[in-house]
Amino acid sequence: MEICASTEAEWESGNVDTGGSSTVTESHSPSAIASDELSLAIGDEDIGHLDEAEKDSESSSDSDVANILSLTNSSANKEGQYHPFLSMISAMAYILIHSSRPMFYSPSGVPFYVHSIAETIKLCLANPDIAKKMERYPVLPKKGFREIFHGLQWRNDTRFQAPMATSPVGSVFLKDIVQSSIAGAICVSIIKQFYRKEGHNGVFASVQVLQVHPSELNTYILSDIVEIPVSTIVTILPQMDSRTRHVYKKGHDGSLTIVSDNELAEMSSPHPLKTRSIMCGSLPVFMVPLIIFSDNTSGNRSKVWNKFDSWCFLLAGLRQKDNAQFCNIHFICTSNQVPVMEMAHPLVDQLLELERGIVVFDAQLNTNALILAPVICFLCDNPRAAEICSHLGSGTLRFCRICRVDHTNSLTGICEERKRSSTIQEVQLIRSAHTQAERKRLRTLYGTSEKENHLLQLPVDLHQSTPIVSLHTLGLGPYKYLLREKMEQLSEKQRKEVVARIAALPSSGLTGGISSDISKHYKSFVGRDFKFLAQIAMFIFSPYLSEAEIEVWLALSMVFKMVYCDEFEPQKIELYRDVCHRFARAIDCYSVTWRKKLIIHLILHLPDSMLRFGPASSFNTER
Repeated sequence: MEICASTEAEWESGNVDTGGSSTVTESHSPSAIASDELSLAIGDEDIGHLDEAEKDSESSSDSDVANILSLTNSSANKEGQYHPFLSMISAMAYILIHSSRPMFYSPSGVPFYVHSIAETIKLCLANPDIAKKMERYPVLPKKGFREIFHGLQWRNDTRFQAPMATSPVGSVFLKDIVQSSIAGAICVSIIKQFYRKEGHNGVFASVQVLQVHPSELNTYILSDIVEIPVSTIVTILPQMDSRTRHVYKKGHDGSLTIVSDNELAEMSSPHPLKTRSIMCGSLPVFMVPLIIFSDNTSGNRSKVWNKFDSWCFLLAGLRQKDNAQFCNIHFICTSNQVPVMEMAHPLVDQLLELERGIVVFDAQLNTNALILAPVICFLCDNPRAAEICSHLGSGTLRFCRICRVDHTNSLTGICEERKRSSTIQEVQLIRSAHTQAERKRLRTLYGTSEKENHLLQLPVDLHQSTPIVSLHTLGLGPYKYLLREKMEQLSEKQRKEVVARIAALPSSGLTGGISSDISKHYKSFVGRDFKFLAQIAMFIFSPYLSEAEIEVWLALSMVFKMVYCDEFEPQKIELYRDVCHRFARAIDCYSVTWRKKLIIHLILHLPDSMLRFGPASSFNTER
């Protein structure tokens, strides 16, 4: 097979591209690869053959490539599914040999490996199926938010705003001065934002109309902000220059306010990415926001806990149904010996590089493109989110990672929001304290941890970018505890009645079901069981609930309805906030012990998370 011969030749000549990492990099010899990575793709019989081939090869001998690939030929797929390779195994061997696996060391000296996020993104955009499905712009939906690119985070945050669009007269960038057709007339305007509209073809731009001052020479007036299709742009005009004397802003009442010299200088300069695009050969430029996922899982199938902390990422531009597919969840790193925040150091270096931009081949445009891939959010459970935000977690006085509420008034509302800049200052203050007692006092005062957190280097507000996940905050939170409390209060006869009431309830219009007998196994219920119970709880438990309990369960059911909807309607945001506050008030009246529970307060933040990132299903950690 020619590709096998070229692989061996590349190894012998030393011309294999290993990614060029400045860190310590493990040799990508086949002997190091075959024993672990290849075992993921082949069966036990093939593993035995490969082990025999490597038995006498303790050193990293390049000749092992030929041995591995010759063994894979014996199980070749003759149908051509892996063309030009003979089998899946030979294709995997080639991919792994050409994959860069930089090796890093934790502060304690434990090695771990980090896959290249940039290389994975390049492969994704070179795949026509993925490139054509991926959104490049924020999308204005017809009614409600159904995807993360409908949310306000992508639309309003300047870090995610698409810098460029293609018009009939060429590429246009933010801050460009253009002539376009507005209401049948040719008008001059400055481009402020690009976006798409659901149900419409093409890209739209939000522009501010630029008028010539009627009496002052080389003076202009910025007036109304209007919407235009990019396809209506007919001319790209030069930027303002030194001949421009003044620019005024026109207020709603018609009054004129002069633009400051700094603002005028900013308006007169081209967008930085336009300059970079020209330097790169006039490449198209767009954003590829990333969703970073982190969790721990057990490496054992038994109940013996063998914790592996992992980092993965998803492309925010793909729809929920696409991101739910295994092939679109991209692995970064894992370890059962290195703490998750120590693995974040090389991860942050890669993310900062992606913030600056990389050149990729775009299969949709069929050309190279300059992309920037900022992090739009981190998906994780509440304890991991606290670590990411340098927060002490639920055990501290100020137990919310998003705002500065303390547990004495946590159900009354949301307090001052935490900010990245203030957290960095607090970390520095705690570290500079001269005594342990002073450090402890500052930790309690701020609720901030001074442990090393490389994620604070990212230009993202971590506190607002760790949305409240519904599974851990609702299903495995108040619903689990309320169900256990109620079932333990019921007699054996009443438990049998509950089982009978569930069996008798028509369930044709409901989704899911209870996986086991509720009377015996309610303590072992998982998320899908609580989601089903939330739909029927008021019909099942109403005879056994007091008035205070009815109010709690009814309010919680309304929260579930809000969270597990397919569409979030932003115009109803105040209604959603009222629903969450109603539940907080109800459970506070029912039992004051709930007042100190973090998960009850986090429910108050749920509407804002959905406003930023779309419905809760778009930022679920588990489905």
